[in-house]
Amino acid sequence: MMAQESTRTSRTPRPARRPVLVFFAILGLIVAVAIVGGLLPRLSRQKGLLAASEQIAERKPVVLVSPAHYGATKDTIDLPADLVAMIESPIFARADGYLKSRLVDYGNHVKAGQLMAEIETPELDQQIGQASANLEQAQASLKELESDIDLARANLALARVTFDRWQHLQAKGAVSKQDLDTRQADLGVRQAELRKAESALATAQNTVNANAANLRRLNELKGFARITAPFDGVVTVRDVDVGYLINAGSKELFRVAQIDPLRVFVNVPQTYVSDITQGQTAELRVQERPGQVWTAKVTGISNSLDTNSRAMLVILETRNPGNALYPGMYGQVRFSTARAKPVLRISGDALLLGKTGARVAVAGADGIVHFRNVTIGQDLGSEVEITSGLEPGQMVISNPTDAITEGAAVEARKR
Repeated sequence: MMAQESTRTSRTPRPARRPVLVFFAILGLIVAVAIVGGLLPRLSRQKGLLAASEQIAERKPVVLVSPAHYGATKDTIDLPADLVAMIESPIFARADGYLKSRLVDYGNHVKAGQLMAEIETPELDQQIGQASANLEQAQASLKELESDIDLARANLALARVTFDRWQHLQAKGAVSKQDLDTRQADLGVRQAELRKAESALATAQNTVNANAANLRRLNELKGFARITAPFDGVVTVRDVDVGYLINAGSKELFRVAQIDPLRVFVNVPQTYVSDITQGQTAELRVQERPGQVWTAKVTGISNSLDTNSRAMLVILETRNPGNALYPGMYGQVRFSTARAKPVLRISGDALLLGKTGARVAVAGADGIVHFRNVTIGQDLGSEVEITSGLEPGQMVISNPTDAITEGAAVEARKR
């Protein structure tokens, strides 16, 4: 009896395990469904990415191309330029003293001969007074010597008459030979006195001339106490003011510039030198004067190239009505040149320079890349002239990358 009860007791828990097992089975099924549901989309995405990457790998690289073309028969060359005054002169003092008055200032327009400043010259005035006194003294001495000349001539005339008389008397035997010799010696003395007086007079005349020349020099120097404009122009520098101590030639007082017309200095590169001729006209533009164009004419060519820049200095002149242009301005000069024969051109960014020389990449009609060795002419900046190696209309690839190789297939698009 007790054995049967124990057997029943051990069998009672079995029905309670089934719900637990069913629960875990269902849970496992759910987890499996979730894993399968998440894995399939991921596999699908990976498959799509793989297909896209294969499609990209098979796609041709896109390049920008432009045709090789002939340039115009007329070219324009734009070059930087410096504007310079036609004449610009520093003005120094020629006389020592103090600045008495200043009549012009920065930016004033002056005419030739116009008074700009005056210098007070007390020391020079004293020298002029001394020189004038010396001249008067020399002139007085000259008058005294002129009187001595008159006296010497009178004495000589008397001695000559006396000698003639004694000579006539001696011929008659009325006087002795000794007396005649005495009168002849007296005549010689009077002649020597006259020569001496004439020599003294010449010396005095030279002294008068020297004193007069010195006085003229000082008076001319006094004239430099008035500072005048050497030509029509504008005052660009003024470094002194009233009361300033002036030492002749030591300091620049003013600077005057002639700004109409103006000179234009342009350094023309070697490649364009043959296109510039004497008398040729060009257009001048200044950034600070938008919309305005001045006509400039070539008036000078240096006919020599600078060894550092390989450029030749060309000088032009332009009228400056209204003084709209100033010396020292920076401008742009445009030259127009005519060509007897047009030259082939390509975009400047299409040129490749390497050990083998200049090359370009050309995209054929079939989209296949071929490299061409070319000979370049003038570099025009945005464009380059090609003298050999290309034909008109060939599509040249701009900015070719390392992916662009000989025989590569590309998709060409025009710029």
